[in-house]
Amino acid sequence: MKGHVRKRGDKWCFVVELPRDEVTGKRRQKWFSGFNTKKEAQQLMIEKLREIQTGLLVDTTDMTITEYMNYWLENYAKTSTRHTTYSVYEQRANRYVIPSIGRLKLKDLKAMHLQKMYADLLKNGATYRTGGISPITIRHIHGMIHRALENAVRWQIVPRNVAQMVELPRVEKKETVVLTKEQVQKLVEAAKGHELYIPILLAVTTGMRYAEIFGLPWKDIDLEKRTIHVRQQIVRTKGEYRLTEPKTKSSERIISLSESLVSPLRRHKADQAQQKLLIGASYNHDNLVCCRPGDGLPYSATPVRRKYNLLLEKAGLPPVRIHDLRHTVATLLLEQGVHPKVVSELLGHANIGITLDRYSHISMTMQKEAVDSLEAAIFTSKNAL
Repeated sequence: MKGHVRKRGDKWCFVVELPRDEVTGKRRQKWFSGFNTKKEAQQLMIEKLREIQTGLLVDTTDMTITEYMNYWLENYAKTSTRHTTYSVYEQRANRYVIPSIGRLKLKDLKAMHLQKMYADLLKNGATYRTGGISPITIRHIHGMIHRALENAVRWQIVPRNVAQMVELPRVEKKETVVLTKEQVQKLVEAAKGHELYIPILLAVTTGMRYAEIFGLPWKDIDLEKRTIHVRQQIVRTKGEYRLTEPKTKSSERIISLSESLVSPLRRHKADQAQQKLLIGASYNHDNLVCCRPGDGLPYSATPVRRKYNLLLEKAGLPPVRIHDLRHTVATLLLEQGVHPKVVSELLGHANIGITLDRYSHISMTMQKEAVDSLEAAIFTSKNAL
């Protein structure tokens, strides 16, 4: 690696030789200028040559969006985010961003490019599928791009984050589907004797998330104290499952088990123990509560969804995901007057505000009942207005 110091006008500068272009074989150079003395320029030139030799110097002058996203994924997302988050970022970058604006130079990226990309994705979708993608997916893609560009600003590659100037599509708020207590009873009755009986029981009595239910190990259930310690969940990336820490810090929590759930869990544990003896060493060692009966391996989402939907049909119930049964739990508890703080802790929400916002329709009903109670207490018949 070579470098040369020169004087231009009143200032000193230097140029260093970069590795030749891998595709064209052309010579590449990078200039650094604005030094007051020759010694100052020489010292920095030595540092830059050392960075080139160790691979630390990255030429960002003509870096494309593709090159930058790959660099950002490898050197930031992979080391600074959870494995699942990194996998999602990698997928979004390769599915949506790179095919759309990957050839554009990072320094030339403008808000209008992002705005057009989002509009095209909404209308036409991505190359891997037909049909437009949803506004909520656009917002997720934008969140990744915003984060990536924020790093680019911090690393002094671009002067500003153009993602801040983009207007995002409006997301229609979907009405949450919840079951009545009579419908919950029908679902439980339909599931008796079915392999999804225990997952459904856990869903309608604890408010646990889908990933928490199917990632729950026996060691985190205390049947004597009737508690569940939620401290791991199951996630799938690129077809492989992984047991990780819960979604957020507040997601790690201890849940009380209803007494009626203890006996079914004991029977289920005994059945699993018998199955392990039959299968032997090939039985999965993760010791999951809700797993495939034959080998103890985690369920895949598609067969669970299919079997669960058949149970809903059998019970004559509307479509509602297993994950969304937690909304039913929250609604029923709030309707019975349970304090929102208790419901928030049960669901593993980060704060009570999330619970109150998500179930505002219930809290308004509770508020009306509270006002009516206050009125009855203050304005008795003899003190009527």
